[in-house]
Amino acid sequence: MKCGDIMSKIFRSFLAGLALPCLAAMGMPHKWQSAKFKREEPAPLKFGADGKFRILHLTDIHDVEPEMDDDENREIPENRDRETLNVIETLVEESKPDLVVFGGDNISGYWEEFTYDLVKSTIEKITKPIRERNIPLCVVFGNHDGEEGFHTEFQMMQYMEYPNCRSNLNDADVYGCGNCCVTIKSSKSDKDAFAVWLIDSNDYQRKADGDFAYDCVHDDQIDWYEKRAAELKAANGGEPLPSILFQHMPVQQELDGFEEVTENDEYTFERDGKYFRFGHEIIEGRIREKPCPANPEKDYRRQFESWKKTGGMVAAFFGHDHVNDFRINIDGIDLCQTLGAGYFTYGLEHGGRLIVLDENNPYEIYTESLEVGRITDTDI
Repeated sequence: MKCGDIMSKIFRSFLAGLALPCLAAMGMPHKWQSAKFKREEPAPLKFGADGKFRILHLTDIHDVEPEMDDDENREIPENRDRETLNVIETLVEESKPDLVVFGGDNISGYWEEFTYDLVKSTIEKITKPIRERNIPLCVVFGNHDGEEGFHTEFQMMQYMEYPNCRSNLNDADVYGCGNCCVTIKSSKSDKDAFAVWLIDSNDYQRKADGDFAYDCVHDDQIDWYEKRAAELKAANGGEPLPSILFQHMPVQQELDGFEEVTENDEYTFERDGKYFRFGHEIIEGRIREKPCPANPEKDYRRQFESWKKTGGMVAAFFGHDHVNDFRINIDGIDLCQTLGAGYFTYGLEHGGRLIVLDENNPYEIYTESLEVGRITDTDI
């Protein structure tokens, strides 16, 4: 990640306060490279003396300010907000992460009541438990973060106000916002020992009839990934650098082998009176809804095939499907879904995922789905 390549605070404030609202009205090109901007570079991420590195994945936080909700029972939005923040606070405190990754749909950006000030205050609120502990933070965006026109570029600059945020607008001039690679140094040297990829899976494809489908990771993003991975491989003595990846929407390969069945068992779920299950072996976790990747009417399989071709990819972590927390393995790569954290959207269980990397055994990671119980006993 080019942590030094970000804008000055003065210019950032100017854009956030003046230029971006204008761009929102005109329609901002969804492409922005941060290599032209500068900020002070934080200390590199590093494996601990025990050779371990802990990551907390929090996705689908979906927070808003309670004042935006017009429910007559004011306790409902207040409790939803309180429960959401408690999930973040509890998991940050209990998991003791070396890095927190927000996995997209971090705010419910489809609310018409949002303003730029409310976007900023919501981001400050959900990052507070992380900022208070000075924990490194990375961010990817989902389909909902910028849905009402509050562009993810504006949001990323709010996250970047936190000095220990390791994400940026983009490592290169490619589609989307927040595409970057963060490396973790060896505990014994300044050598890169592991890579963490942050990829924008984008939001929607608008159709001529006014309908829409979920967008995908674009070809230029994949090209950038392959080029950067090749650079890391060359610096690693010709061996692919072990890596994991975070993005909001899952890859289409999760749907391979998905089938309707007549009998219900622990690996099936029911929808509209029918039962469905994966043809894949579920290593652990639960499936409660059909995975929802990019537009299934088209073939968007190149990204996963690129991981296989490039080498080094150990696992990929997704959100988007709030109630799924399963882990499967396809062609040697673990694909993991993480429970949604937020209460302003659907789902009964809420939590996150702990990931523990081991520099002495980089291709065997430990991961665990985490749940947090409710703290309120009234309506929500």
